[in-house]
Amino acid sequence: MLTAAAVVVILAVVALVSKMIAVPAPVPPPVLVPSAGNQALRQLAAQVVRLPDDRGAYWHRSLENDYLIRVQAGGRAFNAVASSRTEVWLPRDLKNPVQTQGGEPSLRPATPADERVWRAGGSPAKVQRVCTPGTKAADCVKLPIRAESRDCQYTHEVMPEHGPGAHPLRPYTLAEISALPADDKGLRAWLRARWETNRAKAETTQTLEDAIANSDALLATPLTPAARAAVLRLLADLPTTNVRGPVKDPLGRSGLAVDFDKGSEYFREFGEDDEVAEDHTTILDPLTGEILAKVTKAGESTVGLAKGGTMDSEIWTSVTGWTDNRPKRPGNCRRL
Repeated sequence: MLTAAAVVVILAVVALVSKMIAVPAPVPPPVLVPSAGNQALRQLAAQVVRLPDDRGAYWHRSLENDYLIRVQAGGRAFNAVASSRTEVWLPRDLKNPVQTQGGEPSLRPATPADERVWRAGGSPAKVQRVCTPGTKAADCVKLPIRAESRDCQYTHEVMPEHGPGAHPLRPYTLAEISALPADDKGLRAWLRARWETNRAKAETTQTLEDAIANSDALLATPLTPAARAAVLRLLADLPTTNVRGPVKDPLGRSGLAVDFDKGSEYFREFGEDDEVAEDHTTILDPLTGEILAKVTKAGESTVGLAKGGTMDSEIWTSVTGWTDNRPKRPGNCRRL
C-alpha cells in the first residue's frame, strides 16, 4: 500500500527558482508595464464582468491530477502515471459543513509501449522508482501498480480551523475570498495589504511584485464574476503574463492558454535527471474565465521524456462550480 510519504515523493514538485530584484530605497510602488499581447485576456475580463452572479448553496471543485514518473521492472525503465482525484465542497452559508475528499493515487503504465515493457518485466505488482544518482534507498521506494485509487479519506465539519480539512483554499481563506474587491484598484490594494501582513508575520519572503504576479491562484477559488474579471484585468497588465492563444485542454475542451510565469524558471527531477526545465500553461474557460486545467510540459528532452511531453496536469472537471446539490458523505471512504 502506498504510504503518505510515498505520495509526497510522487507528487513533490521542485520549488520555483525566484529571481532577486534589487530595489532602491525608499521603496516605490512596483512599476507594472502592460503587455499589448494580452488583449485577449482583457477582452475575456470584459465579457466575464457582464455575467450574472453565481447561484448555489455549495461551490464544488472536482480536481483530477496526473503526474508522470520514471520506474523500472525487470531491469528496464518505463514511464508510469500517478493519478488522483480530490473533491472540495464549500458552503455559501458558513454554518453548513465543509467537505473534502481524496485518497492515495493509482499508478499505471503511461502508454501501451510502457505497458509492454512492464509486462515483459513480468508484470510485477510493484515497480522500482528511478531516482537521481545518490538518492537514499529509503527515498527511492517501490510503488504498487494499481488501476484505482486507494485509501479514500474525507472530512466533514463546519469551518474547521485545524486538521486535514482546514483551509481547503490555501493559501487563501474563505473569509478572504468573500471580501475580495471587484475593482482593479481595490484588488491591488488588497493584495498589497495581505502581503504586508504576511511579511510582518515573517510568513513570506516574496517581493510585492511576486505576490501580485501570483494572484492567478485566485482563479482557482469561488470568485464572483466581477471579482474574477478584476483578477483577469490585473493579470493582463503584468509583464509576467503571456497569452498563448486558443487551445484544447486534456479533456478536449476549448480554452485560452496563458503563461502566468513568463520569465520565471522552474525545474524538477525526472528519472535520473535532477534538473529538467518545465513549461507551465494555465487553460481558461473562454466564456467564464474560470480554470479548466493547468498543464506542465518538459522544456527540454531527457531520457524517457521528449521536449514538449506532458509531465503533469491538473484538470478541473465539468462538475466544478456552484450548485444547489449538497455533499453526500462517501460510504467507501474513511472519515478523518
